[in-house]
Amino acid sequence: MGTMKAKAATKLKVRPVDSAQLTKPNETIDVPVGKTYGFDKFEPADNGHFKVILAAGSGTYFVFPPHWEGLVPDVPQIVSKKQAESFFGRQITDAQLLDLNSCLVRYKITTAPRLRHFLSQIAHESGGLQYTQEIADGSDYEGREDLGNVNPGDGPKYKGAGVIQLTGRANYQAFSKAIADPKVMDGVAYVAAKYPFTSAGFWWSNNNMNALCDRGASVEEVTLRVNGGYNGLDDRKYYFDKARGIFA
Repeated sequence: MGTMKAKAATKLKVRPVDSAQLTKPNETIDVPVGKTYGFDKFEPADNGHFKVILAAGSGTYFVFPPHWEGLVPDVPQIVSKKQAESFFGRQITDAQLLDLNSCLVRYKITTAPRLRHFLSQIAHESGGLQYTQEIADGSDYEGREDLGNVNPGDGPKYKGAGVIQLTGRANYQAFSKAIADPKVMDGVAYVAAKYPFTSAGFWWSNNNMNALCDRGASVEEVTLRVNGGYNGLDDRKYYFDKARGIFA
């Protein structure tokens, strides 16, 4: 239970879609800046929205979280700080740990096989969490229309970010829309700092990796999907075995 307050003129919606798609009467309720509502419960929904059950039987609606104060989700701790630091072999900040657990919950990477494969792949890709953005300057991506890099400077601005390196304006735009955070388009530094794991989970989900893990995939099979080959296979196997010892 809690209270939410509108930070901007916004709407309560009957479906988790853009307001422009809700054209029928009673599909939206206009909310002025500063309006408050009590709620009994809220939870993530589709298209970057939250589903909110208002207090006193006042109805169930969908809202766009950046427009509201008071909607801060309690994130279950799938991985503890001690476990994360033992696995990656280095310290992890509180912000990184929060993003890691938010990612695991958001993308349902919560069973042992999914968790072990995800963590072992990102551990290798990030050098044991040493790198959360691409080392190269991104100039090789300049003018890459296949990545959506159509403006001068897009290559460096949208170079690889996060532990599986989200790359290119088009992928940043898709990620920004999925998590409802327009600041993603500020570029690599923002994503690397704010969403090092969630950006990787976005790729993981889009490529149906959970289903692959659920079928009992080997490290080789998962590596082929992630890497397109078997680069670093021994290191990925090392981390997978390490994950098995930590995450039962």
